[in-house]
Amino acid sequence: MEFRVLGRPEVSHAGERLDVGAPKQLTVLSALLLSTNTALSAERLVESVWWQPPSAAGSNLRGYLAGLRRVLHPPGERDSRLRTERAGGYRIVVRPGELDLDRFDDLAAQGERALRTGLLSTAADHLEQALRLWRGRTLDGVTYGPALQAMVTRVEERRLVVAEQWAQARLDLGQPEVVAVDLRSLVREHPLRERLWAHLILALYRSGRPGEALAAYAELRTVLAGELGVDPAPDLRRLHRQILRGEADVGGPTVESAPAVARPRQLPAGANALYGRATELTWLAQLLSGSRARPGPVVVAVDGVAGVGKSALALAAANRSAAHFPDGQFYVDLQGATPGLAPLRSIDVLGRFLRTLGVRPANVPDDEAEAAALFRSLVAQRRVLVLLDDAVSLAQVRPLLPGGSGCAALVTSRETLTGLVEAVRVPLGLLTPPDAVALLGGLTDPNRVAAEPEAAARVATLCGYLPLALGIAGARLVARPGWPLAALADRLAAAQHRLDELAVAHLAVRSSIELTYRGLPQPVQTAFRRLGLLKARDFPSWALAALLNVPLPQAERLIDNLLTVRLLETTSGAPGQMTGEIHYRFHDLVRLYAQEQVAEKDPVHVRTAAVRRLSGACLALAERAEDRLSADFLGLTRHRVARWSLPRPDVERITADPRAWFDQEHAFLVAAVEDGIDRGATGLAGCLAAALTTFFQVGNHFDDWRRVQTAALVAAERAGDRRTAMKLHRGLGELDTVQDRYDDAMEHFTAARAASTDRDPGHVAAINAGLGYLHRLRGEYNAALSRFTEARQLAEATGNHNGLVYAIGGIGAVQMERGQLTSAVECFEECLRLSQAAGYLPGAAQAWRCLGHVYRYRGDYDDAAIHFARAREISEGLGDRLGSAHAACWLGEMRVRQGRHVEGRRLLVQCLWIYRDFANEWGEAATLWALAVAQLAVGRPRVARHRAAQAVAMWRRLGSPYWLGTGLETLAEAYDLIDEPIAARQARQEANQLRQRLDET
Repeated sequence: MEFRVLGRPEVSHAGERLDVGAPKQLTVLSALLLSTNTALSAERLVESVWWQPPSAAGSNLRGYLAGLRRVLHPPGERDSRLRTERAGGYRIVVRPGELDLDRFDDLAAQGERALRTGLLSTAADHLEQALRLWRGRTLDGVTYGPALQAMVTRVEERRLVVAEQWAQARLDLGQPEVVAVDLRSLVREHPLRERLWAHLILALYRSGRPGEALAAYAELRTVLAGELGVDPAPDLRRLHRQILRGEADVGGPTVESAPAVARPRQLPAGANALYGRATELTWLAQLLSGSRARPGPVVVAVDGVAGVGKSALALAAANRSAAHFPDGQFYVDLQGATPGLAPLRSIDVLGRFLRTLGVRPANVPDDEAEAAALFRSLVAQRRVLVLLDDAVSLAQVRPLLPGGSGCAALVTSRETLTGLVEAVRVPLGLLTPPDAVALLGGLTDPNRVAAEPEAAARVATLCGYLPLALGIAGARLVARPGWPLAALADRLAAAQHRLDELAVAHLAVRSSIELTYRGLPQPVQTAFRRLGLLKARDFPSWALAALLNVPLPQAERLIDNLLTVRLLETTSGAPGQMTGEIHYRFHDLVRLYAQEQVAEKDPVHVRTAAVRRLSGACLALAERAEDRLSADFLGLTRHRVARWSLPRPDVERITADPRAWFDQEHAFLVAAVEDGIDRGATGLAGCLAAALTTFFQVGNHFDDWRRVQTAALVAAERAGDRRTAMKLHRGLGELDTVQDRYDDAMEHFTAARAASTDRDPGHVAAINAGLGYLHRLRGEYNAALSRFTEARQLAEATGNHNGLVYAIGGIGAVQMERGQLTSAVECFEECLRLSQAAGYLPGAAQAWRCLGHVYRYRGDYDDAAIHFARAREISEGLGDRLGSAHAACWLGEMRVRQGRHVEGRRLLVQCLWIYRDFANEWGEAATLWALAVAQLAVGRPRVARHRAAQAVAMWRRLGSPYWLGTGLETLAEAYDLIDEPIAARQARQEANQLRQRLDET
């Protein structure tokens, strides 16, 4: 059979085209073909077919699948090519060479390999053959839903990249005529793709057609101005000037069609020296560097027992080979064998990789297969190395492997990853006896080891020739320079007799750990055990101070003792990435032993008290950091709950840079909430989760925000802790407000209000302010004023400056939308005065912005621009990208109304990307509306109609009647100018109805 998707989808058998059936059946077929040999669930197929699935979508889909099963059962084959998987889902069996997309990928890959080796003619031929497979746009003529649209977009992007590579190769070969002919149709299909235009313009000029080259540039400039309101990129403008001057040697285009991709350097520093691994290290370096030629990306899998040195070897090899991967090195600890921690999910790791590569968080796919495909696409033409440390399974690893032939992946795991057939397996065994003795000497003193060769050999034997066990034994010798090696050997032998019946692979390590542990002073043993309570893998020294209820200097001395005997290690980041507090961690087996000891030796009430102190320490630090950041509009920085805290000077030092502190401690704080919940400290854990609200918001950690506060809320409600539940409902209400989920936000704020009491006036004020904001957005002005007024009174009574500013600003916003501008100005000026007196910069930025809106309503665009610019400056100084966009959006509109059209449109386009980055629909709608105004200002009503219609659709979905009315009025104006009077009248009537309804609220 033959399957074609590079154009209108077709299926053929024995040279005859098959009738696929109804259009929706063709869409189902297309989705399955673009996911070649991969099963798609019924839910995924529904999302591929419909944007808004009908109630009978499930039964309709089953009918389409039944029809496809008949079509795809050709004569002579036992089964239909459409298969239903036992694990669920459907897939089409496509054999090698049957799908045109597979042939395209193979030819493109051959061309790219030829490009890297400088074989331009061969590369151009292969790339051209790949492009000749296209008969139009992907799935031409097919209508589809969002899931399939995402797949089509990625295939089209791949096509354009290959076309750009082909054009560059032909130009470099001195064949511009071919390029000029073939790129014409592509730039028509993709008129905003500047790199394609650059190749076309250069090809026309080099073909002796400068007039056509200049005409093509003029066409591009018109397209960009009409669609985006921007000029061509600087390199294209420079090319244009060169052509105008008639320069003989016009260089090739350097325009990029996308922002520059980051080049990650994530490899931690490796060990200073490796003993007994020279052969493996050389072999790995050869594989990674490509001196051992292999088709496709290099995949190397290192496996071996715990403590054998897999990670150390992999890091050494990766660091040695880093120069061969100039486009970046990724590193991730997959936590496959970390006691107490779940292995990382592939989709979470892919999200981390994609964000590192510059993909906006809102554009990271939720589906693992889609995210993996996007990752492979982004690195396909680059030379990157991916180090996957401590993998647990093939299913975890497979989606994380790069796809480009210039890439490599290095995987470590305890078990052999059967099924990873493309990998070169490097099994790592125990050290040889001489190498084990040499390692012991390197860790201590070679002369000392040489003086007792028999005892040294015996220590190596008792350590099982495992590097981890030898490291712990060597640390004991360093700590006791007068000890003979024979004494250590005797103690190790005795320790083994005391061990439980264990797996052989762990026996030597456990004997070394136990012997070291039992030789520690009692306070150090206690410290070792208490660290076994932590869910987080990495931790700062102040965590131990809380677990032990001791001063920080004492905790640091205890950590030094554990470092000396190698029961702890410092975490090592990539060069230049270590900031803030030093973090420490256990090796997995050492961590397991600590967990066993604390469970055996420390009573439950002791463990619970230790975790409660840890939760308190985290809460105290989070509150102080939030207070210093001063970014919570509602001013909630204290939770009235008894807690343990570090001394004030330590708290001040640790939180000196609050953003940096949270960035470093983010994972630890999230784990601390989970620790508190697990140990029944629901009040402290819930307060800590609530205290992290501001940091989650400014850091764009929305997934953690929802997961952590939802878990804490469930625990609080289960425990009957209404007060903590109130705080968490308030936090989740803020999250739903930020994410434009207004109905859910209203439910959370209402639940918080129902659970509130007179004991928490600050939180009651915050809840009322949140409700007031939602009522204002929904056009319920009387209710909004009631809530804001109550919030103002409570904030004044409690001396909460931030909350007071927010409440007064909310009252002013209602008055402004009602047209009561004088009263609104009084509110905003009071907000500005209060903020400046308290040094509250976010409040000042908001006040400047609100005053700018008043001037904007009055038509005083110059003064409005001054106010918006001031607000933007303050927000940028705070590192608040979203706040800066809120100001820049309206500043862009003012620039347009001042006649500075290009500057205004540029600002608006920048804001559009920021809002999409934060998935902020309200801001995106406001920017689209402002772009519509900008297009009307320069006489482009059709483009304006498109932008205004987008804004109207978003505001309608959000349920924001005031701004929906504003958008409809602009849409009506655009309809008037393109002579569509009926549509204009309908839009204007709806806007008037909305205004009348708002006047009644």
